[in-house]
Amino acid sequence: MSRPGRLDGSGLVGLGSATDGAVERAGAHSAGLSRQNTIYRRVIALCDQLADAALRGADPLELTRVFADLVGKRIVLLDPALAVRAQSGGDPQLPAPDWDRSDERVSRLLHTLEAERRPLRVPPVPGSAFETGWLIAPIAVGERTLGFLLVPDGPGAREPDDVDLLTTTYAATLFALTLANERTSTELGMRYQRAVVDALVSGHFLDTEDAHKKLRSLGLRGTFRVAAVRLAGGAADGEQLVDRLTASVPGSVVMLRDATVIALLPDPPAPGPGMTPGGALTELLRGCAAGATSGLSDVLAEPERAPDGLHEAEQAIDLGIRLGWAGTVVRWDQLGIYRLLLTMGDMSALRRFAGDILGLLVDYDRGHRSDLVATLSAFLRHHGSRKQAARTLRLHVNTVAYRMQRIEQITGLDLTDPDDRLVAHVAVKIIESQRGAVTS
Repeated sequence: MSRPGRLDGSGLVGLGSATDGAVERAGAHSAGLSRQNTIYRRVIALCDQLADAALRGADPLELTRVFADLVGKRIVLLDPALAVRAQSGGDPQLPAPDWDRSDERVSRLLHTLEAERRPLRVPPVPGSAFETGWLIAPIAVGERTLGFLLVPDGPGAREPDDVDLLTTTYAATLFALTLANERTSTELGMRYQRAVVDALVSGHFLDTEDAHKKLRSLGLRGTFRVAAVRLAGGAADGEQLVDRLTASVPGSVVMLRDATVIALLPDPPAPGPGMTPGGALTELLRGCAAGATSGLSDVLAEPERAPDGLHEAEQAIDLGIRLGWAGTVVRWDQLGIYRLLLTMGDMSALRRFAGDILGLLVDYDRGHRSDLVATLSAFLRHHGSRKQAARTLRLHVNTVAYRMQRIEQITGLDLTDPDDRLVAHVAVKIIESQRGAVTS
């Protein structure tokens, strides 16, 4: 008959080892919970303070400063184009990222951020766009990315639930709300401004006082010009041109109507960095609106003349295209006699006048495929100088002399007579403005 077993020394030792292991595991689990609780308490405290700043109405710049103070690190806010919108705290010598969307690595990173909508850690890669390690969080509302929040990421691996990751994720949500509110306010303000511009240039105001009130509401108090840009590719490039023109000319108010950009531009320009209206338009046509043609009105002192200004700008575009100046800035105050011709309501009377003076010459050119009208225009434009006309037309001076004789024979004009030269010049200008037969 066997006796009950007894625990010998080795058995007690074995039991003690098992108990110690369980105690150690329980201690480790408790330490892990304690660490997590510490992290969460810290995260909650940081998030509460950041949320308080957001609820007080902090703008993106102020919210960046508050976040930097709370985490004790440098915080960088980038806009959707990767330009630095705000930065604060940390090492001031730490360079802000200078990223280009055309860089393949940057493009892949942005695609991942916008697709996954969660923060990512980017380790430093010497010699690349990522010289510094960053924790990057996309700032998004719905499908629209409003920017990116960056926190410098130190060396070494970190737990996925650390303070930086959690607070940055929460902060990105608060930045999204702040930026969305700012964007909504900005869009509403711009919509109001564009409605006022449209009312002014369309003549939708009660009286002179109402027109002045509308102009003051746009921040314009001095003289101004009306600009129109007729887009070659339709409205697709319009919004970009609106933004660029607004940034180039301080104090300007710009709107897009169908396939035409319309702007009220202060002239003289507002103090500070910026360009003159004509210079800004020229640069913009060259840089981002290739093929577009712009018209610029005369300087206006009375806001009730804004409809006249738009009419001048649009007529300058029409005339510029007919004269072969498409793709340039056509200024109303540089159109000379064309201004007088365009202000005459009965264009048929102008055409009859031109036909009476130069109709036979036009018919001769058409029948003989010659360029006598162009020769006459160059001759008159150079004050009767055959030599200068020959240089312009790239002809021998004797050829020009012969052509001038034929012109006098066909038209019956005496081009040494001031009156005949005047009516001939006016007739040429009418023909040019109607047909674009001669380019300047």
